[in-house]
Amino acid sequence: MKPMKAKRRLQSPEQEGAYDWMLPYSTLMLMLMVLFSSLYTIARMGSLEYEAGMSSLSSSVGKDKSDREIALANSLMGFIEDMRMEGLADISVTAHSIKLKLASPVVFESGSAVLKPDIMPLMVSLLEHLRDMENTIIVEGHTDDVPISSQRYRSNWELSAARAFSVIHFYIDRKIRPERLVAHGYGPYRPLMPNTTELRRAINRRIEITILRGT
Repeated sequence: MKPMKAKRRLQSPEQEGAYDWMLPYSTLMLMLMVLFSSLYTIARMGSLEYEAGMSSLSSSVGKDKSDREIALANSLMGFIEDMRMEGLADISVTAHSIKLKLASPVVFESGSAVLKPDIMPLMVSLLEHLRDMENTIIVEGHTDDVPISSQRYRSNWELSAARAFSVIHFYIDRKIRPERLVAHGYGPYRPLMPNTTELRRAINRRIEITILRGT
């Protein structure tokens, strides 16, 4: 008796192409998942939680430095919140730096490069961390574009440089090694936004203290 041969089911052209959409659809879903994962990661970059997570993945050689940097950023953030300085002081964190941005009126009187007593607690809080670190510290002075009228400073450029050096000397006088410190005076030439209103000019008047990470 001859074995029975399995009959091959014939499909209509419509049935054969019924599932052709699944491959491009699944590919599209995969691409969207990768895209949204990337967007989420980018959105979290710069947050203290993200940097702390990255710190935990660091090698043992660099982990101690990274932990100190994250502790510094957390401490400054907590100080700003406790002193209710939101809007006057701001902390931003990237893989390369920790930046403390201060509105000039918090740090200096108008037209002056003498540190105000009110800012000293924050300066000392920062100092307590920087003493035990080796990171390079960059201080930048920025002004608005309103011409200055002063016998001491001929221009906003000179005023911004003098303010940066005031911060530098504060730390040099407290035993931070000078070779770790850099000062820049940019005057009105690196505004955060156009100097078209008084509010925008106030935002542009600032001091930025940047701690370079991993150095």
